[in-house]
Amino acid sequence: MLLEEVLAQISGVELTGDPQVRISGIAHDSRAVESGFLFVAIKGENTDGMRFLDQAIKRGASAFASENNPPARLDMPGLKVADARRFLAEVSRIFFKDPTSELELVAITGTNGKTTTSYLIESIFQQAKLQACLVGTIGMRIGDRPFPTSRTTPEASDLMSFLRQAVIADCTHGALEVSSHALALKRVYGAKFSVGVFTNLTPDHLDFHNDMESYYQAKRLLFVPEGGNQIDWAVINTDDPYGWRLASEISCPLISYGFDAGADIHVCSHENRVEGIDLRIDTPQGDLEVQSHLVGRPNIYNIMASSGAALCLGIELDFVRKGIEALEGVPGRMELVDVGQPFSVIVDYAHTPDALENLLETVSALPHGSLITVFGCGGDRDRTKRPVMGEIAGRMSDFVVATSDNPRSEDPLAILNEIEKGLQKASGRYRLIPDRRKAIGLALSMARKDDLVVIAGKGHEDYQIIGTRAFPFDDRVIARELILELHKAEGAQN
Repeated sequence: MLLEEVLAQISGVELTGDPQVRISGIAHDSRAVESGFLFVAIKGENTDGMRFLDQAIKRGASAFASENNPPARLDMPGLKVADARRFLAEVSRIFFKDPTSELELVAITGTNGKTTTSYLIESIFQQAKLQACLVGTIGMRIGDRPFPTSRTTPEASDLMSFLRQAVIADCTHGALEVSSHALALKRVYGAKFSVGVFTNLTPDHLDFHNDMESYYQAKRLLFVPEGGNQIDWAVINTDDPYGWRLASEISCPLISYGFDAGADIHVCSHENRVEGIDLRIDTPQGDLEVQSHLVGRPNIYNIMASSGAALCLGIELDFVRKGIEALEGVPGRMELVDVGQPFSVIVDYAHTPDALENLLETVSALPHGSLITVFGCGGDRDRTKRPVMGEIAGRMSDFVVATSDNPRSEDPLAILNEIEKGLQKASGRYRLIPDRRKAIGLALSMARKDDLVVIAGKGHEDYQIIGTRAFPFDDRVIARELILELHKAEGAQN
């Protein structure tokens, strides 16, 4: 594609240099630049992409764009843009021929439930014999083929490249998790979505958004014109106060869902079991009865959300039921670790106050002896939730082992001291152990027959970030190893 073809479709761009230069790709990361690429220099929280312009040129960039005036010394086309992030979204959509216009995409946003809802929707697509792609926290996938990603929602150039590959692979549908960061940073600006789903909004990412109103406004961008997106249908949890507010502020057709009988999709009856949920919901297309492998009240909401999205796409209720029932679980979401031990171990991604409370409420309803909870809070992230999560864990558990999550650049003990304020408020029994492996080991060594150990916060993650480095660490793998060590030690004693 010629540079002038791009510029003809984007307004407000100042060009210095030859518009006849051919563009063979787009990159926002100088390390990903290849010969003929357009390099878009973005100003981030910690650095400015212009610092890496020389590296991009050495790697073969044929043009670049930034919010700064192009350096006079450069003998290559430079584009000055008002908003580099918006430009990256626009130019990526143009270069990759807007794959969002060729796919029936469901965009899911909200604090909790995005991943499970996306997996449910994907399973429904599969049962309806629809070729689909998936984008989210656990990774990206086209059919059974995985693609790595470091973000819940990739940057615009990576996302559009992936979706174009999905179209080439004959995909017709897709489910995407859309984070508040992605919306605020315009990663999906201008994308077309057949359905937008809003799951809920509870305190999280306030280190980035500063307050709940700003957090809500970021999520709202998916559904309103100023976000640049086209949404055909909205599916909104109106039991959530922010969902109720959102439903009153948007103009596109919507389906509401919740336990409230006034919602378009609502619960008629439900029974939570250790093995899953027996559920009957009323929908605009009639009653839907399902037996799901998923457990707990939060997953009832996820089932309603995915059902609403499927109905908006014209998928028959029978395929919806089959898709929900076919999903046996989601990695790191209420995932059982079972190597024959006489107690239960559950690993879950819950890393917000609301998610942790819902998790502990769900497992408390299961048959068990004592409930032992292991959790931590990430470093360089929202500090306000630390004592809140400590209080929740202390109040709802028989014993808590507070430990490190991803401490990043923070002192793990400083994080634990903030968590401890909540633990003290709850007046429960607890220990502070910065080493996550040792913390999990203590919890497992304390567990007796029929007890329940919950390891929360990291779920599917197979790494731990300490400083600026990521070290291999998977709660599920560590738990299995430690349980086997306990079995071996017990065998030696006997």
